[in-house]
Amino acid sequence: MKILLILIITTWRKVTSSPIKFDVMDCMEYLPLSLDNDDACNWDGSYVEENFRADREEDVYMKHIKQEQDTYGNTHRMYDPCTCNYRGCNCTGLGLKNVPGDLPQNIQKLRLDYNAIAVLPNCIFCSYSQLNYLDLSYNNLTQLQVGSFWGLEHLNWLNLGNNSLMYVKETFPNGVFSDLVSLRCLKLHRNLDSNQYIDFHFPDEVLANLTNLESLYLDGFDSLVFGEHFKNLTELKTLDLSRGHCNIRSLSKSALSNIYQISKLNLSGCNLQGDILDSNVFKPLVNLKHLDISFNRDLGVKSFMSALKEIRNYNITTLVMNFIESLYSRSLYISQDIVKSLPSSLIYLEAQGNCFESIDPGVLQLLPPNLTYIFVGANRFVYGEYFNELYTIRNVKVLKLNGGAYLLDIPEKEPQSADYTQCPSPQQTFKSSRPLIITLPPNLLCLDLRFTGLRYRLTELTFNASNSLESLIFCDNYLPFLRGPIKGLPKLLKLYISGSGVKDIETQTFQYLGTLQKLSLRNDQLQDFFEHNINPKVFKHLINLRFIDLSENSLTRIQKNIFEGLDLLEHIDMRKNNMWTFNVSIVNMFNLSLLNLSHTQLSTLPLETRQHIDQLLTNHSVVIDMSSTPIQCVCTNIDFLKWMTSSRAFDASFTNYMCQYENKSMAVYVTDAYQETLQELDRKCADHSILFLVVTSATFCMVTCVIAALLYR
Repeated sequence: MKILLILIITTWRKVTSSPIKFDVMDCMEYLPLSLDNDDACNWDGSYVEENFRADREEDVYMKHIKQEQDTYGNTHRMYDPCTCNYRGCNCTGLGLKNVPGDLPQNIQKLRLDYNAIAVLPNCIFCSYSQLNYLDLSYNNLTQLQVGSFWGLEHLNWLNLGNNSLMYVKETFPNGVFSDLVSLRCLKLHRNLDSNQYIDFHFPDEVLANLTNLESLYLDGFDSLVFGEHFKNLTELKTLDLSRGHCNIRSLSKSALSNIYQISKLNLSGCNLQGDILDSNVFKPLVNLKHLDISFNRDLGVKSFMSALKEIRNYNITTLVMNFIESLYSRSLYISQDIVKSLPSSLIYLEAQGNCFESIDPGVLQLLPPNLTYIFVGANRFVYGEYFNELYTIRNVKVLKLNGGAYLLDIPEKEPQSADYTQCPSPQQTFKSSRPLIITLPPNLLCLDLRFTGLRYRLTELTFNASNSLESLIFCDNYLPFLRGPIKGLPKLLKLYISGSGVKDIETQTFQYLGTLQKLSLRNDQLQDFFEHNINPKVFKHLINLRFIDLSENSLTRIQKNIFEGLDLLEHIDMRKNNMWTFNVSIVNMFNLSLLNLSHTQLSTLPLETRQHIDQLLTNHSVVIDMSSTPIQCVCTNIDFLKWMTSSRAFDASFTNYMCQYENKSMAVYVTDAYQETLQELDRKCADHSILFLVVTSATFCMVTCVIAALLYR
């Protein structure tokens, strides 16, 4: 049983060039609302979604005429509509070669992205002086005119990304941005061709006019230097070189000396080379709070820590250093030197995919005292004595040790390997006969162990009772037998064991998890367990459960009383199973609001279930989803069809709902919310009723005559 301790710290040995996102719930809900609150360029998010949505009452459709010649030299008039409302106009992806000149002059937002605009003549936007948002990305711009943005004194947000605006003097004439006195966000990224090796220079003399600029997105090139005019950008907070073409390789001591005012720097994916990185490169950034150096695989942990050590006393609260060690490096130990290089004010740390294998004894207690969020997944951690010191990181709320289904790319050049690799030292060997009790950090709220390559029978698992853990994630491992019990988690609210091949669950597994509110067993292998267990009461101890997910388990049947005692259930997810009948009792659930039975083989619901749903609807809303199920459209099921189409629990449009007709082998999707089907069934079933009465009467008369004849004899 003691070997089970390894499940907390053993992570998947495969690493990759990039992390994989998952659709399962993770620790994100426990993280700060946003790590980009200071980025003025994030202002566009709500606008794109909300301000350009079609509004039938407010939209005005503007017609723009352009001239174009065909292969025979004939001139054609092309019709290109922009969609406008009182806020602005959306002219995205219309193939425009010029900025439309007849849009409403009071618009505040204008999207011209994904067109073919190559020139911005002087005063082209003078008629739209109220603009505060302008998107010109993904066009064919190669050069700007001195008056390209005349009249845009109110513009806050400008995107010139994904064009061909090279960082040379001819591209940005002096004064081109002089009218943009209100500009807070400027995007100039993805303008450089990564294959070109021209002597690029940032247009700092032109940018110096943007005294209110807060966020700037640029491309990165080798041996770059931020010129002296960057000092004029006194409001600049965010400098991001990660979103475009970035191939910096080396940074000199003076490269960043003129951007001391920034608080956030993103250099991820910039191909930085550790052997030529100046250790004092970040020293001028005295106001730095957020540093992202991820995906510089030739940077190396040792080289970066040497540079970080020089600014450890700065007020840096967020550090992201994912995948900065060569993927082909041998394993590394987290030593005192590494930890002592971390900024003392650090709150949020990501250090994923850096080949870490273990931690020297006593190192964890040297971590920054306010460190609250730690992401160290996709490493190579093995069990060591340091594990008993986890409780010393007292303020950590989120600990992600998740691995990943990662694949290596074949390298284009011979990989670099670390020359400071350590082998396990004798002091790391842990021998003890003490009972296994996993001691968690006292304030830890979420522990993520997804994709960590765990392959265990989940037998008795005991945690120290003085913990605050609310969410425990075991998804995407191999835990076929849940024996339990799981003890010592008095505040646990969410348990995720999805995609872990669970085949069997003992009744005692959840015995001590009475506080649990959400349980996910999605995409496991529970079909035989529910098929052959006559009276499984594995959930009986979960009296506070609100949400249960049993979807994608290939279930063919499930016992009537499986949810007995779970009176507080609100959401039941059983989609993508193979059930032909639903005989589960829900009459004890008065808080039920969602029952997902979609993508199953169900053709109807029993009367008892329907009656309880009707009762629930008198008190609160209920959603029943039976989309993509072969609902029987026959006379014997007409009562269910009429109930379903009249119930408020179903989607009124019945999108993706199906009909299984009597003489057809395949179910078909309905397009009229079953109206025509019901009309046909009313007629057909009425004919059947008359025929049934005639046959019944004739049979009765014949039987009566036979009985009378027998009595007469």
